[in-house]
Amino acid sequence: MSHVVTVADGLSALSSWMDSTIQAMFDPLHLTGVGAYWRVVIVSLLVHVTIFKAVPIVTKQLMPRVYEQMSNVDKRSWNICVVTLLHSVLDSAFIIAYINDPALNGDKMRGYNEQFEYLLATALGYYVWDLSICLSDYSNYGLMYLIHGGLGVFGLIVITSRQLQFYAIPYLLPELSSVFLNIRHLLKYAGKANSLVYKVNFLLFLVAFISIRVGFETYHSFYLALNVYRGDTGDAFYPFAVYFAILGITLTTLNLIWLRQILNAAYYTLFAGASKRTKEAQARKDE
Repeated sequence: MSHVVTVADGLSALSSWMDSTIQAMFDPLHLTGVGAYWRVVIVSLLVHVTIFKAVPIVTKQLMPRVYEQMSNVDKRSWNICVVTLLHSVLDSAFIIAYINDPALNGDKMRGYNEQFEYLLATALGYYVWDLSICLSDYSNYGLMYLIHGGLGVFGLIVITSRQLQFYAIPYLLPELSSVFLNIRHLLKYAGKANSLVYKVNFLLFLVAFISIRVGFETYHSFYLALNVYRGDTGDAFYPFAVYFAILGITLTTLNLIWLRQILNAAYYTLFAGASKRTKEAQARKDE
């Protein structure tokens, strides 16, 4: 019994030492969320790693023939997409739940909700995992995804430090469009790229991307940049307020770059196939 008590005391002392060390490192940098939520982030990260490891096992049981026909590259992409899809569903659900929260909307530059902050810290664990995927497979994801992931991680660290918390809503609500994006990828890997479900899902993704990422997110990015320009940074550390203004501009730029690629894909997905079939039918009629 004494050994158990000794171990428990040792773990408690280690935890206290970690708290004081992390707080001493990050609190002076106005990043109090690191010290407050490092346990939550680590647990969330481990949960996402565990799910990632479990996806191939579950998929082999539920869809053995489909999964075995995939290449090793597609299997890895499938595993990543499943984790990302689960995150996108949960992330967008809790963001929608707080979209009209009075504490956040009453003063967008100073609004604060402790429960919302805890959920954001949980989401941060996913973004750390996602950034590690971008780094480990950089040749596949490229610089834009790496920038996007890095900006997201640091942005959430700032937001979970009682600063500009409202802006988690316009910057994370786009995860709703990612739900349809990940379903699209999964259907493609499953060999359903020519199905009606694939096309309907792509149309929903296109509508969500334009309305949320290009519309809603861009509007609030402009609103934040205008407030910072006027000198209203709320309770945020001034450099972080400037960072968030630049973050909004960067995300808008990335979204516009991706929109061009998405519109090209939309043409080939929704119209090119139908146009090809019409020409083939006309050719047979002429014969």
